[in-house]
Amino acid sequence: MTQEYGQAGAPARAPREMNGLAIGAFVLAIVGWCSPLGILGLILGYVAKGQITRRNNSGEGLAKAAIILGWISIAAFLLLIIGAIVGGVFANWDEWRQDWNEHYN
Repeated sequence: MTQEYGQAGAPARAPREMNGLAIGAFVLAIVGWCSPLGILGLILGYVAKGQITRRNNSGEGLAKAAIILGWISIAAFLLLIIGAIVGGVFANWDEWRQDWNEHYN
C-alpha cells in the first residue's frame, strides 16, 4: 500500500535582500584605510547592522567587517598622527638642546 504525501521536499525560501548601506560601509572602510573616511565607514557599518536586524536583510558580514576595519583605520590614523608628531619632535631634538644650553647655561 502506498501513502501519498502533498508536495515533495521542503518549500523554497526567497533570498533575503542585500543591505546597500552595508556594501557602502564596507567600501568606505576599505577606501578609508589610515584616513578619516574610515570613521564614516564605521558609523555606516553600525547603522547598516541595525537596519539588517530590523529589516531581516542580508549583509551582516559586510557590516561587521566595515565596523572592524573602521576601528582599525581610526587606530592606524591616530598612530600615524602620533608618529608624525613624535618624529617631528625628535628630528629637531639636537637644535632644541643647543638652544636650551645657549639661553639657560
